[in-house]
Amino acid sequence: MRHAILGAGGVGLALGAALARAGHEVVLVMRESSRARYRGVIDVHSKLHGDLAVEARAVERLDEPVDVLWVTVKAPALDAALARVAPRLTPDSVVPLLNGLDHPRSLRTRFGPRQLVGAILIEAERTAPGRVTWNSLYAEVSLATTDGGRAGDGPEDRGRAGDGPERGAGTGGRRLGGLAEVLADAGLGCTPERDPASVLWRKLVLLLPLALATTAADGPLGIVRRRPELSALLRDAAREACAVAAADTVVVDDRNLLHTLDTLPGRTDTSLHRDVAAGVRPTELAALTEPVLRRARDHHVAVPALTELARRAAERERPAEVPAPHRSTYRKGETS
Repeated sequence: MRHAILGAGGVGLALGAALARAGHEVVLVMRESSRARYRGVIDVHSKLHGDLAVEARAVERLDEPVDVLWVTVKAPALDAALARVAPRLTPDSVVPLLNGLDHPRSLRTRFGPRQLVGAILIEAERTAPGRVTWNSLYAEVSLATTDGGRAGDGPEDRGRAGDGPERGAGTGGRRLGGLAEVLADAGLGCTPERDPASVLWRKLVLLLPLALATTAADGPLGIVRRRPELSALLRDAAREACAVAAADTVVVDDRNLLHTLDTLPGRTDTSLHRDVAAGVRPTELAALTEPVLRRARDHHVAVPALTELARRAAERERPAEVPAPHRSTYRKGETS
């Protein structure tokens, strides 16, 4: 199969390397500045997986047919990235792996039923064009078809309970099954889901509190845990995120979520924190927080901890000047 990766950051490079190693043709869609420094090889550095170097072409604009278009940019860069994909292109499948809840709507407008809904859990960080450090043992992708329903909207816009790859999914279900096999062959875990909204929410209830807390603390999870008040806000925010998800008809066990937060290594960091610390603007803070806070208001769910952490993260993001390089002594990872 021919795969295009739109967004050659940590996630896109790790995914592209895995697919290329499995024998698939991979093309990276890069910004001009990145392509000028890319030497045609994805270099993966990992103490857990071993180092890997695989060849992959790069283009500044995608105007050649592909079977799958993987969208791995961050939400603020989505519109600019899509402008680098020729309007006439119709990939068989379009798989966004962005964080947040609102992006499926704009992608559906562009690609229609070819768009699937996806999320990935991985710790990967781009260190240079074509170079990525993969810190996690895991790389888990969740996918759902949008046939019969639409992710990112309210429950009235969602597919009927029980619909999914096995029932009512048509060609979307067949594409989903094929992609699950491709990812498994590439050594990546893949979980097909019935409800596209659950794909987005099950990642967001973990990522959002973690991203806000690490950004507010200006350090990885270990720093958050050393500050009792902030650690309590993190746990309360996780419970609140689960409550908003439940009001949006996606049930997540908050006990399992809290257990996950308690057992993550202290070095765990987030791309939101790193971007804020490095002076990258805009960040994905709004894409992560605003849809959740909006749904909380719509469903009359109280979210004081999420609101407070979002306020503190926004204060970190606000300074116009570029801060000094972040000098954390902790090994950095990314929950992305």
